[in-house]
Amino acid sequence: MAARTSMMLACLVLMVDSCPTSKPDPTDMSPAQTFHPYSCLDYLKRGVSKCDVYKLFDSNGNSFPAYCDFQSERGTAWTLVMSWSHAHRALAPFRSGSFNVNSPVNENAFNWKMYRLSLARVRSLQSHSTHWRATCSYPIHGVDFRDYVRGNFKDFNIVDFVGAGQCKKVEFINIRGHNGMHRTARFWQKTGSEGLHIDSASRGCQFAPSSGAVVSEDNFGHYGSFNPKFRCSKDDQSTTQWWFGGHL
Repeated sequence: MAARTSMMLACLVLMVDSCPTSKPDPTDMSPAQTFHPYSCLDYLKRGVSKCDVYKLFDSNGNSFPAYCDFQSERGTAWTLVMSWSHAHRALAPFRSGSFNVNSPVNENAFNWKMYRLSLARVRSLQSHSTHWRATCSYPIHGVDFRDYVRGNFKDFNIVDFVGAGQCKKVEFINIRGHNGMHRTARFWQKTGSEGLHIDSASRGCQFAPSSGAVVSEDNFGHYGSFNPKFRCSKDDQSTTQWWFGGHL
């Protein structure tokens, strides 16, 4: 089992590190064939495969740049919604900025250390996505499913969720090596005061990663209390990402 898992993870990391050259730019069309992609999935459907920044359109028809990941999970396209370094964890858009507030940071200048889309763009992407995920230090590790969570909007609408310690279903989750598939995990998010996060020291849901946790340990956001054994909070250079996506 361990060998099989190692092989799977190695392949996944390889896919991220060797993102192939994309096919010809599908936006190079005549006016009558104008391509208006609303999410990275629209590019994947046209055969694009290079992880890079692409032009998307929001629900009002306004264009904006966004980072697309086509490689880390085969057959799925992910659009980056937010990314920040642990050094910037205390900034309001990342510490207290719930998904349902408008708190953009460098939204037209993608980077891994301080980046967040406006609420209008978040809403637009949500309407064209089926899934969401969070990753830790993606630029370094890609996606090897350690310190990672993925769910779907049908089971858990993270944009509109407001609550404290509620059990919400996820498709897959890993925190410090503790795994859970199709389990419930405890989530917090308070409008304007707490960004979406899990407290892994807390018990009460099916997924219980409290072994090895620090007191009130925050994961995937907020970071009022953090554990250096969790990749997103290992050191000040560590980063946290939130993505919206969909399958072919």
